[in-house]
Parts: sequence; C-alpha cells; structure tokens
Amino acid sequence: MLYFEQQIKDYETYKPPLTKTEDFYTFWDDTLKESEQLPLQSNLVKEEYPIKQIDAYKVTYQGFGGTPIRGHYILPQEAKENLPCIILYHGYGMDKGSISDYMKWVIQGFAVLAIDNRGHGESSDDSGYMTGTNGTWVLHGILDKAEYYYRKVYIDNKRAIDFLFTRPEIDKSRICIYGGSMGGGIALAVAALDNRPKLVIADVPNMCNIELAIQLKLEGSLVSLENYFARYPEQVQQVFHNLSYFDNLNFASMIKSKTRVTIALKDPVCPPQSIFGVYNHIQAEKSYVVYPFTGHNVGGISSHLDDTLTYVGENL
Repeated sequence: MLYFEQQIKDYETYKPPLTKTEDFYTFWDDTLKESEQLPLQSNLVKEEYPIKQIDAYKVTYQGFGGTPIRGHYILPQEAKENLPCIILYHGYGMDKGSISDYMKWVIQGFAVLAIDNRGHGESSDDSGYMTGTNGTWVLHGILDKAEYYYRKVYIDNKRAIDFLFTRPEIDKSRICIYGGSMGGGIALAVAALDNRPKLVIADVPNMCNIELAIQLKLEGSLVSLENYFARYPEQVQQVFHNLSYFDNLNFASMIKSKTRVTIALKDPVCPPQSIFGVYNHIQAEKSYVVYPFTGHNVGGISSHLDDTLTYVGENL
C-alpha cells in the first residue's frame, strides 16, 4: 500500500467529537426565524452582454440584516421553464467573476445564480461590528456569535435559495449549491440550514473541524485567527466557543441533500484531515474525491472540472 493510500484509509476512520453546545439548534432556529421576518425584496436588471445566446441579469436581494447581496443571474435564452439551477459560492477574498465563467453550465440548459459574499465584489457589508474590525472577515464580530461575519454569510447564501423559489422558470426540485474553499464551506452550512437543494458540491471546504484546522493549516484565513489568539490569549476559550456555532463539524449531521466533497491531501489552507472529520459525520447520501498530490487549487484542474460537469449532469 502506498503512503497516500494509507493516509486516506486512516482519514476515513477519523470521526472527531462534536463541539456543539446545548443551544446550537436554538441559536440557528432563532437566526432562521429572524431572517424569515425580513422581506427578500429581490430585483433583476437586464445586463447587455456580448454572448447573445443568454439572458443575463444583475440580481439584488436583502441579505441578513437588510444588507444588499448582489450577483449574476443567467438563463439560457431558448429555455424558459423547468430549468435546473446551480448556485455558485466563491472563495475567500474573491468574487463572482465574469458572466462568461458560467457558460459551461448555461450551454447545457442550467440557470446560474452566482453570488458575491458580503464585503466581496459588489456586495457591501453594512454591519456595525463591535470587534475584529481591524482584521479580515474571519475576525469580524468574533467575540459575539450573534454579530459574527459567518452567521450573516450563511444566511445571505441561504436566501439565494429563497430567491430561486420566487422564480417561475426554475424547477425547484433540481437545485445544486456548489462552492470551493470558503464557497465550499458555505455550501455545506447552507445545506444544513436548508434541505431544499437536491445536490451539494463542496470542493476543499473551509470552516471544517476548525480547532484541528487551525493547528494543521499553513496559510489562508485561519492564519488570521491564529495571529489573533497570539495577540489575545485570554480570549481563546471564548473565540473557540463562538466558532463552534459556525463549524461544519457541527452542521454535518443536519445535511439531507446528496453531497460530494473534494479533498486535496497537500492542501495548506483547508487541511484534509479536518475535511474528512466533517465528511465522516455526514449521514446523507455522499461521496468524496481525493487528490493525493494537489494543493488548494483543485478548482483549476481540468479533469476535476470535467468530472464535476459529468457528476452534475448525472445527478441534477
């Protein structure tokens, strides 16, 4: 047996204890109820685009707390009803990109909804954070779980599904949520909070088994958390307590949709063992793909993209 094969075998049996507190479900039930009180107020504005075989729109809807969340909404021009749809969530520090990035989906007859996370791209962040504002997004609101950045991001992206459920052209039984890195972590959390998507694809997801991930990572957003701990050691217990509400380790058993997770054994940003720890707690129909000699750039591998196109076509 090759070393990486033994490594995978060991990871397949790694099932860390959950870190959720007694009020975990109450916290998220209350959060969802708060979100439901806010009208979506979605708006579509047609975009002129040089590819004439599509209808492209700028979409805006109210995210958590009323912050406007913006994205691309793209439809194949010829098909007007019963469209399957893919919601795409981008990585940390990135944005939704160009409309042209999504033609591989639209040409197959899929609608596409690509969202800018708050504070990224065209989506602002109107929050008034009391703590962590001198750092990056992973620190914003870190000392108060009710104002923490990821609480808002998870709900913002859950409301993307709410938007699709207002659209008459969408087949609500064929929705896929798909993201990589930060987007992959969001996809898992959203799937736990909203069971309506048929399919979930999470490539090298973040926010997985966070305590372990902080110990094993070499770069990425969790470095900011580690630096915060070094500066404020007296806050370590409080911060880890708050992070437990946003850790996909504690969301995993809530996922009901069919789920595929991609893991890279050389990933310095989202360590493979931490992702396996989450994957092994998912009880829904699931599968994983492992790249033994790949780092965090899984999305840039041509064969992986081709396999994902095939997987979505077979399952959506």
